[in-house]
Amino acid sequence: MSKTLRCLAIGIPTASFAEPTIRPEEAASITLADLAGHIPLPDSLELVVAPLFCADFDALEIIETLGSAGYRGVLRIMTPKLPNRQIVLRELRSHAVRQGLSLEMQEHP
Repeated sequence: MSKTLRCLAIGIPTASFAEPTIRPEEAASITLADLAGHIPLPDSLELVVAPLFCADFDALEIIETLGSAGYRGVLRIMTPKLPNRQIVLRELRSHAVRQGLSLEMQEHP
């Protein structure tokens, strides 16, 4: 994995990187199965983006995997519109904090 990797999307094959401060060459999109081959994660990694759930995993699994890998940056969970967003956010954050992660949640269309 590139030493300049700053943003990693996991489980979002059609990810586009719209962060204004991250250049395209500083971002990558991989599957959860590919993640193990990239550990240890580079120190330059500051943002991981993953779905709330998909066919292969859910956000809790990503939180545990990243925490075990020593990642201590920001995890942004992409969600559909949720009826009880705050409850889901509170639950995910409680797990993320125990793993040393900062967690954001963002709705996508």
